[in-house]
Amino acid sequence: MNKGQQHVEDGIALLSLHDVSPAFEDDVVTTYDMLIDLGISSFTLLVTPMYELKKSNSLENNPLFSEFIASLQLEVSLHGYSHFTKSGSLDEFQKMERDRVLSRIKSGKRMITKSIGKDPAGFVPPMWNAPQRVAGAAQDARLNYCAIGNSIFRFSDSTVFTTADLLVSQGTKRTSFTNQLLEIELGGSIQIGVHPRDYRENKVFDLLADLKDRLDYSFVGFSSFLFHK
Repeated sequence: MNKGQQHVEDGIALLSLHDVSPAFEDDVVTTYDMLIDLGISSFTLLVTPMYELKKSNSLENNPLFSEFIASLQLEVSLHGYSHFTKSGSLDEFQKMERDRVLSRIKSGKRMITKSIGKDPAGFVPPMWNAPQRVAGAAQDARLNYCAIGNSIFRFSDSTVFTTADLLVSQGTKRTSFTNQLLEIELGGSIQIGVHPRDYRENKVFDLLADLKDRLDYSFVGFSSFLFHK
């Protein structure tokens, strides 16, 4: 049972960099540098340990990339295991039985711990999309939180935090946040997912700059918000 629900305070942007994988090594490095140049230093790295189920994309086969991620000293969380299903869907966990979900989360956790040298803090499924039972599997895997949709489940006290809106870039030129602009102008709390190729595909970084400089949003990673308030 959930202890209670709390709404994330206005003006807070929970920021995460998705698809952190050797598959996008150069883009991850560039995106990190651009976020730092914007003056944004608190965000969560969402690591996919076996992107597209390709060994060439695994953390274990790319020690230099893993060392780079570890050197950033940012929060690391698990972002799926492969990100895709075998059929190519982004909903990796949507139709998966709970036991298999737990197995994948545990495997992904072990791979991150072995490669990066520390346990992932939490779990965020691809596109924030998964049945709520996935949060229970993340808790059983001894992670600290799970974010699904606008809800962030903090396992230490069973509190569920909710944000007013959710902005996922999708990493494509089609990305548009038109539907969220009203909530943003009102200063409502948001979750923002940046993808490694956004800087060359769309205007996500223009939006981040506007949120920071004009609307005075505070950017923070999941754990910094959940456990260091």
